[in-house]
Amino acid sequence: MDFKQIEAFINVAKFKSFSKAANACFLSQPAISSHISSLEKQLKIQLFDRTSKEVLLTPAGSSFLNYAIDILNARDKAISNLAKFNETVSGKLKLASSTTPCNTIVPILIKNFHTLYPEVSFDVMERSSREIIENIIKFDCELGIIGELVNDEKIKSYKLIEDDLIVISAPEFNLPSSIKIEELLKYPFVLREEGSATRKTFEDALQKQGFDTSNMEICFEVNNLDSLLQFVRQGLGISVVSSQVFRDYISYGLIKETAIENLYLKRYIYLILSSKRTLTPTSKAFFNLCKNHFKFD
Repeated sequence: MDFKQIEAFINVAKFKSFSKAANACFLSQPAISSHISSLEKQLKIQLFDRTSKEVLLTPAGSSFLNYAIDILNARDKAISNLAKFNETVSGKLKLASSTTPCNTIVPILIKNFHTLYPEVSFDVMERSSREIIENIIKFDCELGIIGELVNDEKIKSYKLIEDDLIVISAPEFNLPSSIKIEELLKYPFVLREEGSATRKTFEDALQKQGFDTSNMEICFEVNNLDSLLQFVRQGLGISVVSSQVFRDYISYGLIKETAIENLYLKRYIYLILSSKRTLTPTSKAFFNLCKNHFKFD
């Protein structure tokens, strides 16, 4: 049993496909099939049920999957610990961020990090908070910045900044500077997609006040802030966003800001990482930069 066989097994289990696993491992499909066949022979047990449509784990395969992940984690931890002897911060920093921090604090952090480590390149992925949490748990990403607290032992969360949510609308809606919840819910909404921390914060706050969010008139769902802004500016609906994101547009009079009476819409932006994974030197350096900048423990 070797690491290539283990990696092939985990990727076939993940993608339920030999061809997709081959692409993920940058190998040919026959090579993946050979790794799985050799592994099953060594273990003397069938790990997958092959069908015409997909490849599924057998009960034995499901049991072995946890051990396989632990094996690779142990390998990665050993490599990471060895890298600490060099402590060279280089390569690529892979960072996943939800929309609000990606459009507010992430550019500043990246600029400061680039000043300290100019040789490091960046891969910044804008995703929903739900996707980022899943990516961290699955070890597809080391660091994430999201707008909700995660209650999962697999995740470590570090509070960065406080964030206020506000209502934005086109000037022609003539919304007052503050509005009651009952009046607000009479308007059509443009909201982020499900999985967005901003949307979840808003809906959770409404539900705590006893309002049924299923009765909201959600006319449009969008997965990025640029589209959301344009929909709101065209008067297609109102929306709830971070007060930091559209501050310039509000000051220019392009959109209007409204507060919701008696509705608590404060939240925090968090840096998250896996509690079961040792950070690479580059990710550790970015973690330390955030720690020094935001003064968290």
